[in-house]
Amino acid sequence: MPVNKEQTKLEDRETIRTLISSSAKFLDEGNYAHFTELFLENGRYLLVARSDEIGRDMTWLDMSRDELVVLLKESHQHVHDLAERMHIVSVDQILLDGLDNSAQVQSSFAVFRTDTAGNTQVYAVGRYRDSLERDGKDWRIKERCVNVQTRMFRTPTPTPL
Repeated sequence: MPVNKEQTKLEDRETIRTLISSSAKFLDEGNYAHFTELFLENGRYLLVARSDEIGRDMTWLDMSRDELVVLLKESHQHVHDLAERMHIVSVDQILLDGLDNSAQVQSSFAVFRTDTAGNTQVYAVGRYRDSLERDGKDWRIKERCVNVQTRMFRTPTPTPL
């Protein structure tokens, strides 16, 4: 049981780091049910890339949690890349609000793709910009905006990054 407010903040920060790390692990494992459970019921997922050619951001995906659940349940019906993916994630910043009921989190990530022959290459790099809210005792993702620097994907995928 927390002794004081500072200890509670440290515990919240560690819980948030685990949530971000778990989100990547669940995607790597294809455990989409657990991935979507990390979102609030009214959660949202966005995938955005900056285009220097047109001078603005391009939104590739903008989905509610329910739409994300459907996409991932149906993903097995799409053409699939047989390669494995592995996320490496660094949580760069966690800003808790004054009431410790919400947080803004920025993380950097790289996704590596290992094909069936065992060759590994960088697949994507970018940042997660997560808005989190406390849901009872747990932290959940209210909104995840994935800002990818990679815009040319050798092998497209129907699953999130």
